Amino acid sequence: MSGSGERRVSVAPGEEPLPEVDQDDLATHRTDDPHVGRHKTDKQPSTVHVARKEGGDKLQNILSEGTYKKIYDHSPHSVFVQLDELLCNPEGESEWQERARWIKYEEDREEGSDRWGKPHVASLSFHSLLNLRRCLETGVVLLDLDEKDLPGVAYRVVENMVTSQLIEEDDKPVVMRSLLLRHRHVHEDKGFRFSISGRKHASYTSLQSLWVEEAGAGRPRCSLCSASGACRRHSAHLIVRDSPVRNLADQRRRRSSHALPMDRSERKKSSSAAIDMKEVEYLASTIIEGSQDELRKGHNESIMKRIPEDSEATTVLVGAVGFLEQPTIAFVRLAQGILMPSITEVPIPVRFMFILLGPSDADLDYHEVGRSISTLMSNPSFHSIAYKADDRRELLSGINEFLDDSIVLPPGDWERQALLPFEELRAKSEQIRKRKRDAIEKKRAASITEKSPSDEKKALLEAEKGSPPPKEPDDPLSRSGRLFGGVIRDIKRRYPHYMSDFTDALNGQCAAATIFMYFAALSSAITFGGLLAEKTQGQIGISETLVFTCAGGILFALLAGQPMMITGATGPLLLLDDALNGFCQSYGFDFLAARMYCGLWMIVIALAVASVEGSVAVKKITRFTEDIFAFLISLIFIGEPITNIISVYRNHPLGVDYCAFQNQTLNDTMLDVNGTGILDNSTTVTVTPELPTLPRPNTALFCTILTLSTFIIAYYLRIFRNGKFLGRSARRALGDFGVPIAIVLMVGVSRLVPVWTETLRVPAGLSPTADRSWLVPANPGLETIPFWAMLVMALPALMVYIIVFMETHIAELIIDKPERRLKKGSGFHMDIVIMSMVNGVCGMFGAPWQCVATVRSVSHVSALTVMSTTHAPGDKPHIVEVKEQRLTGLLVSFLCGISVLASSWLRLVPMAVLFGVFLYMGISALGGIQFWDRCILLLKPVKHHPQVPYVRRVPTLKMHMFTLIQLAGICILFAVKSSRFSLALPFFLVMMVPLRMTLVYLFTPLQLRALDGAQKEIDKDDEPDFYEEAPLP
Repeated sequence: MSGSGERRVSVAPGEEPLPEVDQDDLATHRTDDPHVGRHKTDKQPSTVHVARKEGGDKLQNILSEGTYKKIYDHSPHSVFVQLDELLCNPEGESEWQERARWIKYEEDREEGSDRWGKPHVASLSFHSLLNLRRCLETGVVLLDLDEKDLPGVAYRVVENMVTSQLIEEDDKPVVMRSLLLRHRHVHEDKGFRFSISGRKHASYTSLQSLWVEEAGAGRPRCSLCSASGACRRHSAHLIVRDSPVRNLADQRRRRSSHALPMDRSERKKSSSAAIDMKEVEYLASTIIEGSQDELRKGHNESIMKRIPEDSEATTVLVGAVGFLEQPTIAFVRLAQGILMPSITEVPIPVRFMFILLGPSDADLDYHEVGRSISTLMSNPSFHSIAYKADDRRELLSGINEFLDDSIVLPPGDWERQALLPFEELRAKSEQIRKRKRDAIEKKRAASITEKSPSDEKKALLEAEKGSPPPKEPDDPLSRSGRLFGGVIRDIKRRYPHYMSDFTDALNGQCAAATIFMYFAALSSAITFGGLLAEKTQGQIGISETLVFTCAGGILFALLAGQPMMITGATGPLLLLDDALNGFCQSYGFDFLAARMYCGLWMIVIALAVASVEGSVAVKKITRFTEDIFAFLISLIFIGEPITNIISVYRNHPLGVDYCAFQNQTLNDTMLDVNGTGILDNSTTVTVTPELPTLPRPNTALFCTILTLSTFIIAYYLRIFRNGKFLGRSARRALGDFGVPIAIVLMVGVSRLVPVWTETLRVPAGLSPTADRSWLVPANPGLETIPFWAMLVMALPALMVYIIVFMETHIAELIIDKPERRLKKGSGFHMDIVIMSMVNGVCGMFGAPWQCVATVRSVSHVSALTVMSTTHAPGDKPHIVEVKEQRLTGLLVSFLCGISVLASSWLRLVPMAVLFGVFLYMGISALGGIQFWDRCILLLKPVKHHPQVPYVRRVPTLKMHMFTLIQLAGICILFAVKSSRFSLALPFFLVMMVPLRMTLVYLFTPLQLRALDGAQKEIDKDDEPDFYEEAPLP
């Protein structure tokens, strides 16, 4: 590069006297012979603490107190790791290309598509980890390096590489240029950019060509030069041409002349070109100031949301070059994070740098070593060690710990199915760590026993001086030993948050949850109300269901200890009303009057149980009993639509000559009507035959289509919720509104097709379904119940209370799980009392029994759960908070109540559509019942059994025995339900609890924990399904 037209410009040192060490360094660099004045170096590599010089007072004189604290701030931060590899672009220029990144998991750049691949756990080769360890043993380790920009860091790294004899003096300029090459990131804008200078991108090596144009402009020295550290006081040389470049084409040719030499011969020719740090820094500042804002505007904001706010970056630079004879390595921890916008993909401070350059023929896979150090830095344990390490040995110890906790997969021709499930691999890893912890604890215990009594006394005194032990969380199901102690504790726990229960609801998410839950509650109320009208011969129907879903829901939302639960009519209570109606018909009692006495007895029973804190007994109800009850309800829900369709086929049979049969029937009816009119000429009688009782063509087939179509639409929209089509919000909306969508579509079809079907019977306005008064005592029928029957009604009331007790407490246990992160507490003792009082009011007005609806309550809490949007790519969203308040439940109940005014619309709903909803609820509930999964295993060979706890930890014969015991219990309950003693079904259900307690003589505690305690495994890629979370439909 030298010639007659060139002149050499040198930068003189500052006017202030330099320390003796710096003068020696300056004299060394001014000599052309690299071996003159070279510092003596040890053969063994050493750790360099750049900011930790001897004499702390001298350092404090240079640095302010705030800077001093920042330098030694070694508290671990979250990390963002970026792996760049030195490659050639299509134009043949060398550049650092981003190959992978780590936020929590590894993301690799997809070749060809220039986008990020799927986040995954990094799989490392054991050989690359050993190579990384050797690199750190022999390379440069700079801890607490006090530099403010990339050129300064690169200069100090290169200087230490020379000092450590990793590179020669002649290699300094070219290694420096390679470290300052431009960085190309994924999704980088490749479109047209208008630039006066014609540059497509800025890199530190291209700054030399810019200096050609700006050297004659007489720019002042950079302000950083006078305030720089020791590295800036080292003078260097820069070759500058006398003639400036005249046009953009000449400038591009000039820049290309400074391309990185890729072999050692070219490096020898260009070794005379040194780099002046002052000029490089000055020109870098002029470009970075303009490019930093451009980068911030263009970078992906969604990725910035996934990175914690206090994160610091780790930049890994690896690559093969032709000008080195052996690999050179540097691990750098900066004194404080500095922004390097041209280096990192995202504008966050860089704290760590790892550099690995070497010849292409070395026995070293640079990419794999880069992945290894990147994975280590993304590992929480190792990067904490890297932040706090004082020397090289601690870093090597961190690698050893990483290897100790790793599991190596042997080579071989195996497939994914041959691997153990991830849970088992994680369990093995935990066992390894547990054995290490136990060994450490044994050593610690042995050292403690060797202490003298005085040492033990001192240790006890120090423990007493420490902070008091943390207070255990309040268990709402623990006994206090006082009368109504549980209710009093619930009030003290929940009511202090009463005002916030309304202020916390003033947000958009609560409004959206209100709309969603309104349609869910309305469809359930219509379904149960319509079926209840059929079971009770119209004494209780949709009007009563809607009105008292409103009244009971508002009362519960205002007073409950857990107002997040949604109340309403449920399937088990519908079965009890059906049984009680049959009981009353057998003994000639008025059904509504008997229900009124049952409601009053429920209040008495609830107060008696709450006084002795009887709600703690819910802990005895295990999955054994829940599965039996849930499967029985699901079986009944599936059987009801089948029974209804069979009934429709009987009333409207299929016939070959249906029209002739219908005409004959109608003619006979008309004759009877005319004959009746002739008997009494003085009175005009208009008799309309009950056409629905007549056989109708196509009704049976059309009802079958409506029932099955409603089920299919609702069921597959539920599956679509966790599908892969559309976005997450669209899928959730369609899945959550699956039942209302199915009802609306099928009602529309029934109106378009001219086939008669039975529809809901809904009275106009705010009136009961039957022709009676709202208040039961105002109606005739109380006299049908003698005094002894009033007392006997305590037994049906006890049965209803058992169902309300189980459903309410099971729902509250599901909602109050620790993983849901509810903070305002619950009300196990108080809520059951409030629910019984609501049912007492329902009995007085002839309304259906109310209870906490498990599925609706779980879906309500899920709708009010705020999930994280800043989690790392590949990580599952976690719960940030739950909007705990009372307003949504109150509004949902109110909207259900005013829906009774839309009776003209409700009368359009065919009964066949409601039975399709029942079929959907019954089949969907099977997905969350472990008993059903084990029933399927009865028909499968052992080799096809899934890897779940109750299969792996329990012998197959004993697992099937447990299943058959549950099946026997279900058969007993179904027999009771189908007999005259169906009203006693809750009593036999309670008997399942002592049956479960006797199983301790047949199964070991470990087997019972696997069979009766393990929850159903849910695919982590799916969102939790409401029917799988709630055991009761």
